[in-house]
Amino acid sequence: MADRQRTTGGILAWQVVIALSIPAVWEATWRITSSTWISAPSLVAVRLATWASDGLAEHIATTAEEIATGLVIGCASGVLCGLVLGRMPILAGILRPIIVALYSVPLISLAPLFIMLFGLGQMPQIVLVSIVVFFLIFFNTFAGAEAVDEDLIRSLRLMGATRGEVFRKIVGPASIVWITGGLKVALPYALVAATTGEMLGSRGGIGFLLNGAAQQFDMTSLYAALVILMLLGILTSASAARLESWLLRWRHAAG
Repeated sequence: MADRQRTTGGILAWQVVIALSIPAVWEATWRITSSTWISAPSLVAVRLATWASDGLAEHIATTAEEIATGLVIGCASGVLCGLVLGRMPILAGILRPIIVALYSVPLISLAPLFIMLFGLGQMPQIVLVSIVVFFLIFFNTFAGAEAVDEDLIRSLRLMGATRGEVFRKIVGPASIVWITGGLKVALPYALVAATTGEMLGSRGGIGFLLNGAAQQFDMTSLYAALVILMLLGILTSASAARLESWLLRWRHAAG
């Protein structure tokens, strides 16, 4: 236990050192070169403070709302389709080429289509997030449902279980680890999808700020938007890890 605590403390110390060193080197480089293309952490901090009093919270809320809504839609549909097709091999064989073909279409190529269909509001980003999350959850859920032990299913059916009871008592619980793994991967990609959609056409969100800064060659605003995205990415990753730990808490209890 003591060794583990020392190791954890050492890792944390190195993380703090690196986190402080990067902005320090960045600031020193800017002061030496005076290059407008690299800006400086001090200027970025001032820009973030200015944005904070001028609607930054609304932009963050817009992106968060798009991610949350897309996650709900994508997770629900991905889990449902994955469980159903995972237990229906004939139907899965028929639909597999179609699903793979749709999944092969690059995300960024769909954004203009959805903007033309749904306008410049939040809907295009929500649809993009939903599609990305759907496929990531679907493939994991499908693999989990397909890998369920057939002997368990036969045993339950011999006891008179209906198809719905088989799904609730065997297929669903057996697939939860796969679903959780897909959700952990899907959360960061949901942020990417929402930001991509906002950059291509939106009236708000972090991607909107990023695109506006790029169009004006405002490097300080560009870096400020990237800092916000990095912080959101860290928060998303931490949330995914906490969610996985909570959903799979029974594994720790069993161990």
